[in-house]
Amino acid sequence: MTEKILGVAIPFFMLFILVEIAYSLWTKKDYYRVNDAISSLSCGSVTILVELFSKLPWFILYAWIFNKLSFYKFPMDSALAWIGFFIIYDFLYYWAHRFSHEINLLWSGHLPHHQSEEYNLTTALRQGALQNTLLFPIYLPMAFLGCNLEMFLVLAVTNKLYQFWIHTRTIDKVPLIEGILNTPSAHRVHHAVNEAYVDKNYGGTFMVFDKWFGTWVEEDSKNEAVYGVRKPYQSFNPIKAHIDWWLRLGKDASRTKSWKDKVKLWFMPTGWRPEDVSSKYPWGRFEMDSFEKYNPKVSKQRQYGSLALYALLAIAMPFILNLKDQIYLWQHALIAIGTLFVLYIINRLNY
Repeated sequence: MTEKILGVAIPFFMLFILVEIAYSLWTKKDYYRVNDAISSLSCGSVTILVELFSKLPWFILYAWIFNKLSFYKFPMDSALAWIGFFIIYDFLYYWAHRFSHEINLLWSGHLPHHQSEEYNLTTALRQGALQNTLLFPIYLPMAFLGCNLEMFLVLAVTNKLYQFWIHTRTIDKVPLIEGILNTPSAHRVHHAVNEAYVDKNYGGTFMVFDKWFGTWVEEDSKNEAVYGVRKPYQSFNPIKAHIDWWLRLGKDASRTKSWKDKVKLWFMPTGWRPEDVSSKYPWGRFEMDSFEKYNPKVSKQRQYGSLALYALLAIAMPFILNLKDQIYLWQHALIAIGTLFVLYIINRLNY
């Protein structure tokens, strides 16, 4: 179901992205770079391909819990159930999102979404391929409470679709809803690496949970947001983007002499490192004053070539998604591998 909804949504995503590009060119804003935008879109494509396979076991478990262990099975035509579970989903989303910033293992799944050093609508599509798979257990209480799988999937996609429009610099603060609903202003804070903004504004649709739990910060016009991550990724490779933090953690786990720390590392706060490793292999300290965007110089021909190739792939993606129920799983796997290779080539043209 979710793949079909995304298949319908993708052309609209691309249309709004083109409108935002046109606006940024017309107003002479530097909201877009070809290399960064293509990398973000490619990360989104990688996520779609991986999730065709990775979330299936969780869906099966969710359906089993609903059928066997739920307290009550709410019907699909219950408006009260839709409203109630929408709020519950967003509450659980807040904590899933917050944990993904606070725990090393979970940050590895969410990190790709924050790697972009620009902030535009392509950033909304830059998702971590294993993010939802790692975080799915947090949503299992909804099955116990009686939210069936179909309703859950629609709510999850709705929450994700809502967040598309908030990834933009073209919209200033929105009157009446700031601090109540998630907005571009609120979410710009979340993506910023500025000291005052780090690890704030986790909400999906609502901002009230951030206010309740002390993570709400309002955007300050005098403190312009700088985007990216504090351990710069320094690449446009959409495949490496999804394993970058895994590799960092794995390297630290192999280097530490403490067997306890080899396990502990994965579940500690983001950035925690074993003492014997951090002292011998220190990471450079993040400095705002010396921060520079990763922007290797390549020819216009290579940039336009990558853009043209991705445009062709974007046209094909809705058809690939709609094939899900018509071909065998192994055939999907072959298509996914071939698509990943094409995505690597597309982005290799930009560095």
